[in-house]
Amino acid sequence: MAGRGVAVGVVARTGRAVVVMLRGSRDVPGFVARREIELAGPSLPVQPFHAAAGLDPAAARMLISRTERCAAETAAAELRALVASLPTLPPVSGVAVAVKAVAIPDSVEEVLRSHAWMHAAEGVLYREAVLAAAQECGWTAHAVDLSALPAADQILVTLGRGAGPPWRRAEKDAARAALTLLR
Repeated sequence: MAGRGVAVGVVARTGRAVVVMLRGSRDVPGFVARREIELAGPSLPVQPFHAAAGLDPAAARMLISRTERCAAETAAAELRALVASLPTLPPVSGVAVAVKAVAIPDSVEEVLRSHAWMHAAEGVLYREAVLAAAQECGWTAHAVDLSALPAADQILVTLGRGAGPPWRRAEKDAARAALTLLR
C-alpha cells in the first residue's frame, strides 16, 4: 500500500498505455492527471510478435528482446516526463499496472504458432515494460489483477467529472488500479 503521495494507475495496451494519477485516500481520492503514453520505440514494430512471425527463431528472439528493452526505456522516459510536467506534484508513492491473467508459452517459437498467443504475448510485453520502467524510476511497482480491482462506481463518476473527457474503460481501469495504492 502506498503512503502519502501520488498513486499512478496504468493500463497498458499494444504500444501505448493510459496513465491516471490520483492522490488523497481510497475513500476520497483526488484526480491529479491523466495521459496516454507511447511504449513502442520509433524504429521497432508495435506488434513485435506479429513482425517476428516470418523470421528465423534467432532473429525473432532478437527482435522481441530489442522491443522489450526499448518499451521499458520508452515507458520510463514517458513516466518521468509526465511527473516532471507537474512540478508541484508530491512524490510518486507507487505504480499499479492492471493486468489480466493469461497463459502463454515460455518460448518465442511456441508463441509464434498461435495468432491468439501473439496478441496475448504483446500485451504481457507492454505491461511488463511498464512495471520495469516504474522500478527503474525508483517507484514501487505492483501488478494488480484486473478482476480484483475495486468497483468504485461512484468514485469513478466523480473522478471522471474532474478529469473530463475522454473517460473511457481504460481511464477507469487505470484509476481503479491507482485506487488500490491509496490508503
